[in-house]
Amino acid sequence: MDTSERHQRMTLENYLGAYFKKNQGVRLGETTVISHKVHGNDPKTPGEIRIYTNTDAGQYYLKNPEGDLVLHMDVFHEPACLDPVYVARRVWQGIDKYFVQLRNENRSLFTQEKTKELSKMMVQNIVIRTSGGSGTIGELSNNKLEQHDKTGKPETHVHLLLSIAPKYYDSIIFIADAVEQAILKHGFEIRRVERILHCEKDSEPSPGFGIGFGLPGFNIPEALKHRRHQNRLQIIMNLASAFGSIEDAARFLESLTTTGNIFLGSFAKKHTDGGLKQTLLDLSNANIVQKKRFAFVLTEEGQELRSFIRGHQKELEAQVRKSIRRYQIVRHNYRTYRNSELKSRKSHLTDHKKVLNSTDHSWLTDIAIPETVVSASARSFLEGRPRMTVTKKDFKIFGKKSFAPIDTCISIDCSGSMVGEKIKAVSYLAEHFLLTSKEKVGVLSFQEMEARVVVPFTKSYQKLQDGLRSIQPEGLTPLAKGIVESIKLIKMKRARNPLLVLITDGIPNFPLWTMDAQDDALKAAKMIAENRIRFVCIGVIPNETFMKQLAAAGRGNLYIVDELNKNSLLDVLTSEWEQYKYRK
Repeated sequence: MDTSERHQRMTLENYLGAYFKKNQGVRLGETTVISHKVHGNDPKTPGEIRIYTNTDAGQYYLKNPEGDLVLHMDVFHEPACLDPVYVARRVWQGIDKYFVQLRNENRSLFTQEKTKELSKMMVQNIVIRTSGGSGTIGELSNNKLEQHDKTGKPETHVHLLLSIAPKYYDSIIFIADAVEQAILKHGFEIRRVERILHCEKDSEPSPGFGIGFGLPGFNIPEALKHRRHQNRLQIIMNLASAFGSIEDAARFLESLTTTGNIFLGSFAKKHTDGGLKQTLLDLSNANIVQKKRFAFVLTEEGQELRSFIRGHQKELEAQVRKSIRRYQIVRHNYRTYRNSELKSRKSHLTDHKKVLNSTDHSWLTDIAIPETVVSASARSFLEGRPRMTVTKKDFKIFGKKSFAPIDTCISIDCSGSMVGEKIKAVSYLAEHFLLTSKEKVGVLSFQEMEARVVVPFTKSYQKLQDGLRSIQPEGLTPLAKGIVESIKLIKMKRARNPLLVLITDGIPNFPLWTMDAQDDALKAAKMIAENRIRFVCIGVIPNETFMKQLAAAGRGNLYIVDELNKNSLLDVLTSEWEQYKYRK
């Protein structure tokens, strides 16, 4: 079996297994939900599927004495009466296709006879139910229905119960695809699952509730157009992820039309050779680019894609920002060494939405003039006065609100070792943090012999992107210079509750004051503590010893991660920021 294929199978097995052990369900693709539990949903919120964590599907539907033996799969569609025989035959074809693939991957282990036997066993252990009837795949394929009601009420999902060994969990993908194709061949729409909720079941589930947001069937011209549009959007999002923004994706496609663009200029500097080659290979497979003798050029479809990006750039950028905000942080295991308990200080502002009666001690605060006039006018009228008079008791004042703003400076090691995925992960961290925290973010890079401010403290996403686009990792690691310039930026901009985040995968190799780069970096770190700046270091295992010394010198907190990727960085910084912001 090919190593990558086996890895994919194990990944799916481990992925599903991890969720099932937590009594949780998983959404596969857009339309399918699978778990060991009973599913249901409320017609008032049709896009939400409930996983009843206290009700095992095998015990409930099949009266099994033990739990966690049966997988419950629902594939959602518009209200329709589906022929269970047709669905079952399509699923059997999908299962046969799955075992043919296994045989092609390892003919010594999966002979033709063996795969036929496994396929026949699997179809006897899968129950399907639609509004037209129910039964095992084997029974239905032979027109044997446990129940059949041609006038039955339309259902909104195909219900399946599967008894499958974990090592064959990857067959689920083939089964779900076969069910979707059966729905579409009937001429009905498949429906999107918006989200999954986990809760306990207090009453009987109500089967057949619908799911909103229909997607068109694949057989009609409108569906083909829709599918092509979705594929185009996926390519664009992949390019934006690879190059950092929609703008850079557009520039990359434009660079492919330049004669002699063998090395693709600055794009080659920002990405590892393997990463750039893989992107070009993916575009070639999607018929977006074509390799000529001395250059890559856009195909006709690629030119349409480039024009589409330029024509819809604002909408695409908004979609990217939305996806960054909604990114679900994956929790990691990391080692942490804590040296700082520095607390954020609150600021007090006038709250114009909160109006209070004045007191003897509140005359120096902001007066709510409209509310004061209304109060005085009402009192004067009730007292029968010919004109309005204002007394002390009429005065209304605005209340106060307190908050602890945190201005974050991200200091990035932009030496040659950070090229590729690492620098993209750091850029993603800065974008995510600005969009979700709504606080000011500044970015400083250090490389070669210098450090420079890439993004001054800002709340502007566009300014942040423009600055990040200028980063090109190369050269040495002047860590001391990076720390000193970060402190200068924080002091010059009078950052509020400053948080300095240092991200590096190496140790300093270019000095600032002496000939010892590491000693200079430790001296610079002491300046962080002297200026009462909350300090966070994020480093990797090989440099743990020096990073511990650096964090101690700056009285900061150190996080040692296995790899500098966006998941580990987001997890660390979010955790640290929340501790700093909300600490009393």
